[in-house]
Formats: sequence, structure tokens, C-alpha cells
Amino acid sequence: MAELVVGGATAVWIGRGADAALVRADSVARRIAYITQPGVPAAIAHRLAAADGPAAAVIVVPDGDEAKSLAVTEEVCRRLVAAGLDRGDLIVVVGGGAVTDLGGFVAGVFLRGVRVHYFPTTLLGAVDAAIGGKTGVNLGAKNLVGVFRHPARVVIDLDVLAALPPEALRSGAAEALKAGMVGDIALVALLERDGLGAPLAELVERAIRVKAAVVGEDFLETGRRSILNYGHTMGHAVEVAAGLGHGEAVAIGMVAAGRASALVCGFAEEHRQHTAIVRLGLPVTAPAVDPARVRELMGADKKRAGGDLRMVLLADIGDPQVVVVDDATVTAALTAVGIGGPIR
Repeated sequence: MAELVVGGATAVWIGRGADAALVRADSVARRIAYITQPGVPAAIAHRLAAADGPAAAVIVVPDGDEAKSLAVTEEVCRRLVAAGLDRGDLIVVVGGGAVTDLGGFVAGVFLRGVRVHYFPTTLLGAVDAAIGGKTGVNLGAKNLVGVFRHPARVVIDLDVLAALPPEALRSGAAEALKAGMVGDIALVALLERDGLGAPLAELVERAIRVKAAVVGEDFLETGRRSILNYGHTMGHAVEVAAGLGHGEAVAIGMVAAGRASALVCGFAEEHRQHTAIVRLGLPVTAPAVDPARVRELMGADKKRAGGDLRMVLLADIGDPQVVVVDDATVTAALTAVGIGGPIR
């Protein structure tokens, strides 16, 4: 078992056999609203429902990015009003990365802020969405509407993660590899060596420690925190344009960013990154997709500033830099993942 603190605000518990009392710990709420998704195993829902005290509501939202909309946000808020939730109560978000993004956003805006705890049921949720206080929903492009709000508590049950099928683990492993590339060469080595067989406790804790260190320096992403977007500028664009899962898209985005890093920053570990991605069973090329659409989505990316497109690139593993990239670099990065076409 491990206990970490992120941003001076979030208590993160990593262990096995979490129960409802642990998920509710440190809260004096009279009522609890659970926000969850259809795919959450019945055993988890039963375990949490066994908590002392009545649930004000159990709100089931759609799976995946269908949940991340303003329409779903409004519906959830209406359900909370109907349930009589007040600012002294608690929202518990149970599910993967998308429902965590949505639930955190709801908790941040409903009544101008309600305490929220996360119980991530996917590796992606555990190492990324649940950590660091970023919340948001989509508006054409990814995560254009959101707030920064730390959860008070995150409970990561390794037994839940260990039961996931390989395809579900891969998405989170992509984010773990990203964390390694920007801040922990030992994590990269672990994933290179063991792939999806890497010890979950070590993988999760290492990935969270990378993110916690960065978030502790720059919670509101005014500077250094943007390094956590490595692989995401193109990754988000491919995710939307091709309808890929987040982890698969980030893997492709890292391949593209690796090529750009080699061209702009002299990054010499492009092949090593490629090997780790393949070892995890993640894609290194994009499916058939319109290059113009990918460029359009990259242009709408929230990391753009002053008309310039910025990408997080690597001078070395653990040495990320935010760089303004030109069209030639973008073209080379797109070509590296099999997306061609003229500059528009």
C-alpha cells in the first residue's frame, strides 16, 4: 500500500481491497451522489453501495467521450438538484477517464464547488484523469470547457485494475509511458522490459509521482505543467478525427512528437520510445484519416498560443521542452505516423 499527496490537496491511496468506508474517508457528508458509467463491474457498485448513510443519487452517464458534453453536464446537475445535494455533501466518481473528467467538472461548477472523491476503475483513470485536478468536457475539440479542481481523495484499488483485459490496460499504459518519457527513465525501462506485465503497483505509483511533482509546481498550467501534454497535440487531433481510444491516440501522438523532437531538439531516443510503444501493443501509425482535418484540430488545440502551434518535444528522456513548431515539422511528424497530404 502507498499513500501520496498531490498538489497539497489530494490524498491518493494505492492498495488492494478498497471498501466503501475508504472511498468515503475524511468526508462528513450527509448525502453522497455517485456518478458512474454502465461498464463499471457490479461487484464494485455493490461494494460502494454498502457504505453507511444513504446515497442521494446514483447517476449513470454514457461510456467514453459521449459523457463529456455540456448536455450531459446539464443533465447531471439537474439530477443533483433533484436529489437535494448541497455544498456540504459529497460526489463520488466511479469509472474510467471520461467519467472522471465529467464528474470532476460537475463537482467544480455545481453550487460553485462540491467535495469530490474519485474511484478510478481503469488504468487510464488511475494514472491520468484522476490525478492533478484537470477536469473538462469537449466542445468540438477535446477538453475545451473545464475547470481546475483537485479531488479531495483518490482511491486506486489494484485488484480492480488487475482484472482489466489487456486492451483496457493498454490505454492507461500509454499515459504511463508518457509520464516516463517526460520525467522517469526507470518507468520507461520498466515498460520496455515488461510491457503490460509490468508490476501494477510500481507502474501506477511511478506515473503518479511524475505527475504529482509537475502539478505541485504549476497547478494552473501557466508554464511547466504543459510538459504533461507530450504526445497530446497530435494525439487529441487523431483521437477525434479517427475515433480512436485515448491511449491509442496518445501513442500515435508520441511517435509523431518523437519525430519532431529528433528534428528540432536532436532527440536520440526515438527508436527506444518506438520499441516501448510496440512492446505495449499500442499503434505507431494512424488509421486512414483526412490530414486536413487533423491539422484543423491541431489548430484548435488549447496549447496553441498567439497563432503559433506549440508542441511538447524532448531533448532527451526526462528533458521536455515546449517548442513552437513550423509547418515543415508538423508535416514530418504527420508523415511519421502515416498521415500525408499538403500543408493547408
